[in-house]
Amino acid sequence: MKHKLSGIAALSIVMFGAISLPVLSQNTSEASADEYRVYEAVLGLMDHIPKEEPHVTLFSVTLNSKCGEDGSLVPLVNGCTFLWIKPDNAISVKQLLRTEWTNMENSTWSDFEEKNAVSVRLHEPISTPWKHKLIGPGDEPSKDWESPDLSIFLSRVGFSQKKTEAVVYVLIFSYMNQVSTAGDYFLFRVDKTGHWKPAGRVNYFTKDKDQSSQ
Repeated sequence: MKHKLSGIAALSIVMFGAISLPVLSQNTSEASADEYRVYEAVLGLMDHIPKEEPHVTLFSVTLNSKCGEDGSLVPLVNGCTFLWIKPDNAISVKQLLRTEWTNMENSTWSDFEEKNAVSVRLHEPISTPWKHKLIGPGDEPSKDWESPDLSIFLSRVGFSQKKTEAVVYVLIFSYMNQVSTAGDYFLFRVDKTGHWKPAGRVNYFTKDKDQSSQ
């Protein structure tokens, strides 16, 4: 089901995303080159932010599907992952996406679910349509980046067996009135030129700004 978060609960989520988080182990693996191509494709869709020269932070650790302390490197909602918000689980979210993407391959979602069991590190270079700063757990942001307009968190990318289809989840914490805090699933497919092109988008949850400001 699609979620709408409001009031104090939603506000506490955003605040949690801004606090210092534990340092990730240096032994943690990294996302693949193919995943970075999808990251740049999905971030490239965000080229109409309603502010001139916005400050956007990208979190350098991917989201994961864990709860409690096991997932504490990244923001949590109701003590658990943003990938499938309680009482949802991986199965119910797959069913939700299937209602919109009826031809999504089973191997794409299986790969997404498997990869997102743990977080991995992200690193530069990441091409975006706007100036951004890669921020990691324990990092102290410079004065210019203490109050970003948007903070973006990315999942791992799930690929089909033939790597012609991909699914990625994007979580945005917005500190702008014109942009909502939200989590969206994106479907991509490879075109004839070998580039990743958007094939679908599902808004999984949205934070209600009006209620949270009461």
